[in-house]
Amino acid sequence: MEKLIRKINESIKKNANTEFLLINLANRTLKRPYIEGEKIDIVFIFQSASFWPSWESVWDACNADDSFNPIMLLCDESIKEKTQFRTARKFLEEKNIPFEHVNDANIETINPHIIVLHTPYDGHRPRYLYGKRLSALGYRIVYIPYGIEISDIQKAREDHFTCGVTTASWRIYTFSKDIIPYYKMFSPTGGEMVRSFGHPKFDYLNKKKFPSLPTEIIKKAKGRKVLLLKVHFPKKVNGKMITPPIGLYEFFLNSLTMYKNLFCIFMPHPKFYEELAKFRDVKKIKGMIDNAENIIEYTGDDYRQVLVNCDYYIVDRSALMIEAGITNKPILYIKTALPEAMTAPVQKIVDSYYQAVTRKDIKKFIDDVVIPDNDPLKDRRRSIFESVIPPMSGKSGYNIKEDIKDSLSTESLKENNQQNTLLTSELKEYITELYQMKESQDAIITIHKQKVMNHLTYRVGKVMMECTRTPFGFFKIPFRIRKAHKEFNQEQKMTKLQKRI
Repeated sequence: MEKLIRKINESIKKNANTEFLLINLANRTLKRPYIEGEKIDIVFIFQSASFWPSWESVWDACNADDSFNPIMLLCDESIKEKTQFRTARKFLEEKNIPFEHVNDANIETINPHIIVLHTPYDGHRPRYLYGKRLSALGYRIVYIPYGIEISDIQKAREDHFTCGVTTASWRIYTFSKDIIPYYKMFSPTGGEMVRSFGHPKFDYLNKKKFPSLPTEIIKKAKGRKVLLLKVHFPKKVNGKMITPPIGLYEFFLNSLTMYKNLFCIFMPHPKFYEELAKFRDVKKIKGMIDNAENIIEYTGDDYRQVLVNCDYYIVDRSALMIEAGITNKPILYIKTALPEAMTAPVQKIVDSYYQAVTRKDIKKFIDDVVIPDNDPLKDRRRSIFESVIPPMSGKSGYNIKEDIKDSLSTESLKENNQQNTLLTSELKEYITELYQMKESQDAIITIHKQKVMNHLTYRVGKVMMECTRTPFGFFKIPFRIRKAHKEFNQEQKMTKLQKRI
């Protein structure tokens, strides 16, 4: 055992990439072997109500199969995210889904065969639920992307294909077979864990489950054609805005007063107003919505009832822009002047939609497509959508459940059954200690990083870098530096005041 630990330490010092090999070694050594015929204990770590469509049909399939023992654990204590997780408990209670909070449960005691994680970002969970740590302790991680693998910029590739969860997963179930090559190309673990049976969120995305709009919307729409305006929150990546200008939405909402025979549902991302406040006066858009007779805002956790019952769609970059394709209704995609790079299957679908960059483009869609109910792209849009997304059989969740069962059945039990009990126990203890050391080091690095970021010189340097990315950015430098200096002084005063208290 001492020799094994020494070799592990040597490997870590020689090459950081061996972390993936070590996690795989630990997982194979420590995981609970599946014995044919026993109940499959599968734990779902639930975090966001708005992500429920990605799980619902899988959860239902596991509950309907006597060979599964599905357990729902609520985790609403996010380190980075707050907004999207606030309603998680309320959602489970209203759906009458039995659950236990992760703080009240002991995962080691449950010792599940499978743990299903809601998001790929470890920062969304306490450290003991980090993907690599769970995998290294012997749990098989399953991840079903809550959204769609949209962006193809470097940061997105890291989020989609090389982050802690996706590299530690036992199975990943993506929305299209055309995405699998991306995992194989970028994942340091080779992408062999990726499967595609369509996406579970498409299983219940139909009028059979959601026959009509919410009553409140029906009453206010008064029989008029309904258009859904779905907006992402304003988002910058590397100093570049990858979402459309807010002015486009303001223009559209304001111009709706001229189209009294059209009713609009405004559906913002859960983080929309929180992020919008960094760029604009939130009251302006809220006022447009509140004062308009033919606009209503929808912020419900389950968006499907609205999505499948609208007549027209205006969307920007979000998973919903792909989901709307299932309706085969006219869709206008609003993009930036310099479009964001997208993965090939997503780009293919989006290119089949009507396109808008300017106010003129939006008005043309309303005047030429919506008002006369004219949809010349309908056949092409349907053909392309079906070429990317598997046939809508309504069985994606069922097929995922079956794949989990089949994969467990075909796993070799010989290696697991021959493990020395003492070796397994000692190795598990060592892995736990190793991750505790790593977490302590990460915490120290984070603290020092934050100290550096709080320095005035760092903030000035950041301003200089951001402003020099664009030709006209140079003119903003004095004003941005002055603002950074002012904020720095205010924070210093606040810090001194807190110390006195």
